[in-house]
Amino acid sequence: MTSLSPFELVSQNLLSIGALSIDDFLSSGPERLARRDAFHDPSSPEALNPVSSSSKARTATAPTESVPGTALTTSVVSAPPPNTLAQLHRTCLREFGNININGSLKFEFLEEAVDKKQCVLTITRPDGSARSYKTEPVFRRKTDAKIHVATIAVEHGAMDFIMYGDSDELKAKKGVLLAPLDDQPIASTSKISLDSPSSVSESELPTVRVKEIDACCQEWRGDRVKPYWTNFVSSSTEYGAVLKIQLAPHCYRVYTCDPTFERPSDAREHCAELAIGEGVLEFIKYGNGQTAPQSDLSSSSGIPFESTEMPKRDLQSFYDSLPRPFEEPFEEKTAAEISAPARLITLLATAAGGRFTAEFYPLATPRRVPGKASPTDLQGCLFRLKRPGELRAYLVEPQFAGQKDAKAAVSLLALSLGAGKWIREVAAAMEARITPQIRRFAQTSIFPVLAHETQRCSRTKPEFQFHTDGDAFGCRLQVNLKPPEQADSTSIRQYDVPAEYRNKADAKIAVAYLAVQQGVIDLLRHGGQPVFPSLPPAFSVHDGEPHITPNPNTKRKATGKQKQKNGEDSEGPPAKKQKTQVQKTLSVPPTRPGIASTEAGGFQIQ
Repeated sequence: MTSLSPFELVSQNLLSIGALSIDDFLSSGPERLARRDAFHDPSSPEALNPVSSSSKARTATAPTESVPGTALTTSVVSAPPPNTLAQLHRTCLREFGNININGSLKFEFLEEAVDKKQCVLTITRPDGSARSYKTEPVFRRKTDAKIHVATIAVEHGAMDFIMYGDSDELKAKKGVLLAPLDDQPIASTSKISLDSPSSVSESELPTVRVKEIDACCQEWRGDRVKPYWTNFVSSSTEYGAVLKIQLAPHCYRVYTCDPTFERPSDAREHCAELAIGEGVLEFIKYGNGQTAPQSDLSSSSGIPFESTEMPKRDLQSFYDSLPRPFEEPFEEKTAAEISAPARLITLLATAAGGRFTAEFYPLATPRRVPGKASPTDLQGCLFRLKRPGELRAYLVEPQFAGQKDAKAAVSLLALSLGAGKWIREVAAAMEARITPQIRRFAQTSIFPVLAHETQRCSRTKPEFQFHTDGDAFGCRLQVNLKPPEQADSTSIRQYDVPAEYRNKADAKIAVAYLAVQQGVIDLLRHGGQPVFPSLPPAFSVHDGEPHITPNPNTKRKATGKQKQKNGEDSEGPPAKKQKTQVQKTLSVPPTRPGIASTEAGGFQIQ
């Protein structure tokens, strides 16, 4: 049984089918009131269950009181936020009418695992402008993800976008859009832009692994999913390849190989082999929650996939279509104000030692005339961000008028998909490789003790040799256990750390700490001879604090104050201002009867 009063229940039901409150009615303009002939669609899910039983009432009656000279009035006050999903449906119905309601709100579900579902909501206005909002892949039920993405959309201004679109100020910054937003094709194939027609035909010849991927798509997805293939060229005119498998507008994977091949077909075959090794067949079969081949597959006609060009777009419209919230604090800046390529370069500069390599490769639609660019050619871009053992590829198909916009678009795409977060995580990990505790211990103990013991043992100094790998530094430490005139191959010890550090200072600390851990201090103190197991090691860790014990074979010379404290005589000449006690010998006159001198200079009476 509901806890709502009859008035609250009626108000809630009226609002769920698109009714207006008094305040909304009075604030509505003529254009919005003209669309009130759009009635509620009774077949929609929200009509059957407009608000969940656990949600609170949208409005409640406010206490009324009598005021002298005025009539008794009632008012409606806002209660806690209503079901945001129903709120979005009501607002779209009120603004766009029931004809466009199904096309205005599109929910897309991405499923990485059973308990890792993600929802992407795309809101499209009649003028073609669109906004997308996304959740994290942490939901077990699609219903929960759908409700949560609606909440995110409302929190990020979706209601204002539905009712008013972009603000006048933002429209002025963006300028006039070149073309309205259209839905991107699920997938398509593309030819590489080459000067030689024979090379173009050769690049389209399918190979063994390429055929295997095509057959898997046809068997499990039919004509709804087709592999997108394209090639790119390095500065040395060697070819690489890109494969994109897109199961839904926001559910896709990109696979790529290095541009090291002489022929485009070889690059595609190698890229297909890498993709299969990374699980592309499993993604085609079971990606996005599918468990069996789709039942409505059409029979294969055996005709090769035709190249499909993307509709022409501008940079701002592409940026507006990216799902919110972003990983980066873009705030209310336009795509041009963000300057995504420069932002990426700045982020990479903060990750010194991460060994990042950023590569941009231009892409273009097939040229109409071999060897000559057509004015209608569209530009795309491939961005490969890699470091040892990791590679992330971001692809924007040819859809821009210039390469500058294509490069900015793929940079925006990379930042929206977490490239900046990845760079910052690597930068933080590089900084944490040398902790403040180890850095302090190296400066106060390791370096002084290592230099002293090496000088005492071999009359030499520790030798540090640095090497690099990209922007990372490594180091080798060489220690001599015997003097130079007695040195041989057995009297040299070397310690190495790989090039995984931000700078030379960190690499030097790392190799010195490694040498101390492996017993270099013990070797130096024993002249390179084996250390008896019964002897405690020089290096130890107590309560999390590293420690080097003093050399027991080295006798420290005590100071005068320490000797006086221990009851010992101080050595060496006295200080200039120190008063000395001079023992005086008394000269005694000739001995008289009854008086005899003593050795101590005193007198003794006989």
